[in-house]
Amino acid sequence: MNHEKYNAVGKDDIAALERNGCQADDWSQVFVSSKFDPTRFHHVSFGGTIKLALQQGEIAVSGSRKKKCGIYNATLQNVEIGSNCYIANVNGTLENVKIESGVVIENIGEISCEGESTFGNGHTVDALNEGGGRGLKICRETNAQVAYLTIMYRDNLPLIDGLNKITEAFCTEIKNTQATIGSNTRIRNCTKITNVCIGENAELENVLSLNEGTIDSSAEAPTFIGSGVIADNFIMQKGASVKDGAMVTSSLVGEACKVGKQVSLENTVLFANSEAFHSELCSVFGGPYTVTHHRSTLLIAGYFSFYNAGSATNQSNHMYKLGPVHQGILERGCKTGSSSYLLWPARVGAFSAVLGKHYANFDTTNLPFAYLSEEGGRSFIIPGMNYFTTGTFRDALKWPARDKRTSSRKRDFIIFDVLSPFTGQKMLKGQNILNDLHERSQKGQSFVSFKGIHIKRLLLKTCSRYYQLILDKYFGDILVKRMETKGAKKLADLFSPSESAELKPEEQWVDVCGLICRKSRLEELTTALSTGAISSFEQIYGGLNTIFSSYYDDEWQWFLANYKQTTGHSLKTAPLENWQYLMEQWKTSSMKLLKMVLSDAGKEFEGNVKTGFGIDGNQDADFANVRGVFDENSFKLKLEKDMELVNSQYEKFLNILD
Repeated sequence: MNHEKYNAVGKDDIAALERNGCQADDWSQVFVSSKFDPTRFHHVSFGGTIKLALQQGEIAVSGSRKKKCGIYNATLQNVEIGSNCYIANVNGTLENVKIESGVVIENIGEISCEGESTFGNGHTVDALNEGGGRGLKICRETNAQVAYLTIMYRDNLPLIDGLNKITEAFCTEIKNTQATIGSNTRIRNCTKITNVCIGENAELENVLSLNEGTIDSSAEAPTFIGSGVIADNFIMQKGASVKDGAMVTSSLVGEACKVGKQVSLENTVLFANSEAFHSELCSVFGGPYTVTHHRSTLLIAGYFSFYNAGSATNQSNHMYKLGPVHQGILERGCKTGSSSYLLWPARVGAFSAVLGKHYANFDTTNLPFAYLSEEGGRSFIIPGMNYFTTGTFRDALKWPARDKRTSSRKRDFIIFDVLSPFTGQKMLKGQNILNDLHERSQKGQSFVSFKGIHIKRLLLKTCSRYYQLILDKYFGDILVKRMETKGAKKLADLFSPSESAELKPEEQWVDVCGLICRKSRLEELTTALSTGAISSFEQIYGGLNTIFSSYYDDEWQWFLANYKQTTGHSLKTAPLENWQYLMEQWKTSSMKLLKMVLSDAGKEFEGNVKTGFGIDGNQDADFANVRGVFDENSFKLKLEKDMELVNSQYEKFLNILD
């Protein structure tokens, strides 16, 4: 906001203003800059206390169209206007608003602040459980991890109390009887904006109605609100885009999210890089990269992250007993196929694909990378199989590449790794589950049942081997990553002199809505929040950043602990042949997995996939000219380069052993 001094408007300037069709309820309450230019004010009605900074030069209104800075055809009531703005054709009023410099407001109905407001901050959203009990007080500073702790950790009431106190303190600090419009913001052709605080460099165009909300925005991450949007009790974070008739009620739209095409959000939170078009989302907790693009899709009462919803995906949270009180969890990286259905409560393990309609209440959290399908009304699972697919491999590449957040300080802390101690620990548990089920099953059985889902008996050993193959690759990945990070020339370089004691292999790892970490580290943070040792969002972010920065060292310690548990001795003192065996297993498993993915990708260029091409003949040529040929496909070439990289990294590690 400008800091220039204001003077009471002079008699000569009043006369000039009145000649320009301006009038005031009380000219003594109109204060202007020392270089006030009355020629830049036409047909303006002033009421209450008015402060007008210096208006000079021109300003870009839209595209290359420029206008002379000033105020034209507007009614102002208790308004402060910064320097070099263009305000024109306000059909209603600008009331109780502080407008910073370089703002354009053109062809609008009304922008006002009615009474004291926190501008959507502190509003309670009933995400995940439509029946309540998990209310999240949203605010401008809410990130994915704060939401996760508030919504998920209801067993820890002191923690919830601590988080709510921090939000309430923030709301008290920003509570005001004036709304703010940040510098260089553009507001054009909008109908009604009430009790909304708008950040810098935001753009609002053809908006229908905004009520009780905050639009956070900055020069490096401008936020856009577009045509036909109706929003009540909302938070839009930096870089978000909400347009095309979106209806947003009691919801938070996170950084770089895209929302539009008549989508409906109610009691929903969406975090970094999520996209919601056409669909209906009710009581959804959408972690980073939650994506739904189809008109026939309903997401309700669920937790999702790194998720892609197929068309006509839906869930049911109502058993017609005590009401819509059920909830479900799809762990990171899940997909649902077209017309898939899930009856809550249910929990699906990480990076799983759900196909068909499921009426069983199952829990597959320790069987990740799975295919879930339905046969004859029963739900079946093939654990591990989804890791070998082209889709999962592509997802691992696309998520970091599609991070559209441009703020220097990103709110959500995200670990993108598909293979991590979080999924690694689940696969280790999954192996034990599968082996135990195999031992307890009878040879004549067609399938076995586990936590509400069926597994074909003949697949138990096969799927256990799938997990071992993935783990062999992952453990080698950790060694190679450590080698490159440390610039290791010898084995001793892999170990830090001040390295802490190896972790216990059984220590739990969690995915805190994008942030993968040891639960013990998270518990240090939650204890500090519960006791009041952490009492501000800045301190929360500091604690989360410490956890985030520790991830790769903690991953290394987790690997060492699991190696020791498996072999009975420390890797640090292991003979060279043990190291060589580890790397040979890594090379073998990596090459096998890459070939499996390559084979899966090749299926997109052969057989029935060509059906529909070459409508009147020349099917192969038509397909090749549209889809290309497999030998030149960029994904295939990437896989082949990865194979070459595995060989070169293997040789590099052997040099360290020598």
